[in-house]
Amino acid sequence: MIGEVTRLPFIETMNEVWRVLKDGGLFYASTPAYPHAAAFQDPTHVNIITRDTHVYFTRPELEGRMYGFKGDFECIRVVPARGGEFEYQPNSTPGWFEKARLKRRDRRNKNSHLIWEFRAIKGVEA
Repeated sequence: MIGEVTRLPFIETMNEVWRVLKDGGLFYASTPAYPHAAAFQDPTHVNIITRDTHVYFTRPELEGRMYGFKGDFECIRVVPARGGEFEYQPNSTPGWFEKARLKRRDRRNKNSHLIWEFRAIKGVEA
């Protein structure tokens, strides 16, 4: 219809997350991720998340700009996880055993989620 604009709710959500955070504020998210069934089974999951989706919202790529993303995040890390079993520890680095376990679970398609940890960047041109 004339005058209607296509809405991109995921882009709008990420814009709002960035807007409400102060400079240096941290954003944590846990989301079902491809290829696990959890990413598809809920009918409200209209955006499928992959290991590379974060490049639309983080430096240096900020590929979401082409869709109206106005924010600017630095990616601290993107970590595969298994649903409710994962205890995410901000500001920590998984040891070699945890990294090996997560890789093994990846190969078996057992990691159902991704954990995003981003830092908001404000007042600096991207």
